Amino acid sequence: MNVLHPPFVHFVIALPVAALFSQLTYLGTKDLTYSKASTRILALSLLISFFAIYGGLNDANNILNNNLILENGKSLIYKHKLFGFITVITLFVTTFLKWFAILKKSFTLEKLSLLFIIFTILAVLYEGNMGGKIVYKYSGGIDNKIIKERFNNLNK
Repeated sequence: MNVLHPPFVHFVIALPVAALFSQLTYLGTKDLTYSKASTRILALSLLISFFAIYGGLNDANNILNNNLILENGKSLIYKHKLFGFITVITLFVTTFLKWFAILKKSFTLEKLSLLFIIFTILAVLYEGNMGGKIVYKYSGGIDNKIIKERFNNLNK
């Protein structure tokens, strides 16, 4: 099975953490370059999140239509899909707040954006944990033929 979602989603998880370090550096040094870097990193993460959503919707449809998941995992896919949209909205708000803080040159908004970045990271990690459960607990997206072949080869 060819999947689109995982290669993109790993960037959406990692980039906000990089933005956090850049934002913390800005708050410590007050060098605006770090704040701008944090904003650009968040913007890149937001851009890539649209590819992750597109890939996720395609992969979820393929998984559900071909029954490539255990029955108990189907409801988790729907929760993952809904929370994915909420996570992208959170990332958008965080990116917009960072951009607005730079535009207004407001140190108070910069501090507030730090909290939003942390909240975004927590949302992304929760979402990633849910996605991991879909694959590793409920076999979402794993071709059953491959599993059967491997199991049969182990029993020979």
